[in-house]
Amino acid sequence: LSPGQREAALREIVVFIDGHTKAGGILEFAGELAEEHGARLIGVFLQPEPTITPAETFARGTGMQRVSESHRSQLERIDADYRALFGDIVRRHGLRPESEWRSLPSFSSDVGVHAYYADVVVIAQPRPEGRTDRPPGLAESLILTSGRPIIMFPSVSTVSRIRRILVGWNARRESIRAVADAMPALMKAEAVEVLVIDHERTAGHGEDPGAEVARHLARRGVKVDTRHLSSAKEKEEVGHLLLSQAATFGADLLVMGAYGHSQLRDWMFGRVTRTVLREAGLPVLMSR
Repeated sequence: LSPGQREAALREIVVFIDGHTKAGGILEFAGELAEEHGARLIGVFLQPEPTITPAETFARGTGMQRVSESHRSQLERIDADYRALFGDIVRRHGLRPESEWRSLPSFSSDVGVHAYYADVVVIAQPRPEGRTDRPPGLAESLILTSGRPIIMFPSVSTVSRIRRILVGWNARRESIRAVADAMPALMKAEAVEVLVIDHERTAGHGEDPGAEVARHLARRGVKVDTRHLSSAKEKEEVGHLLLSQAATFGADLLVMGAYGHSQLRDWMFGRVTRTVLREAGLPVLMSR
């Protein structure tokens, strides 16, 4: 590695999964990322709530004890299955022996702590509202409060290796942070496109929107081009335009700033961020 690559390298990757997620895709993605960067991989498993049958709700005394033991066995089997899958990923990708598996109860109040010291966090795309089969708002809360770059991985994604990256650039603090956080991946990518949408709506671009950040990346060896689009001209909302250009470019990763705020448990995202969170079909790295 060159000095610049060593400075930008990922050393610790945390991947969150739960007992309701088909974990093969997200674990393969995290494993490939860890292998490519020589990183330690930490799997954080959020135990699902046990399935309770109607008859079990009426259990009393020794019956309640049997139900409790049955649920504990059920969770242990689920945990063991996911742990085995994680172990297989670690072995196949030859990951560092310090890689580890952490299992947390569904009611744990300190889930976010496991993200604080990671170089990047991988987590499944938020499910549609109304679903209650995982801790509510975990992906959203990590994006807004962890201070770490979050890669959201959609269940429909087939991406395992990052080779082509689209950067959504608007010269604001969040997108500046996202580019810095994504630098290890950007430096290894085969092709990077900086996409500037409606540059006239945001100050700070300079005379040639996107040119300065492209030069900044090129000085670090990134193979980069720029593209300008107008949402008015394309008659598309900016979030959809980002996603459609990611598809056109054949991107394996979209890098963008996340815009929003958190007040206690009221997570509020801007329209573009919300669209991408809910509708992306490829991994998205978000920072704020």
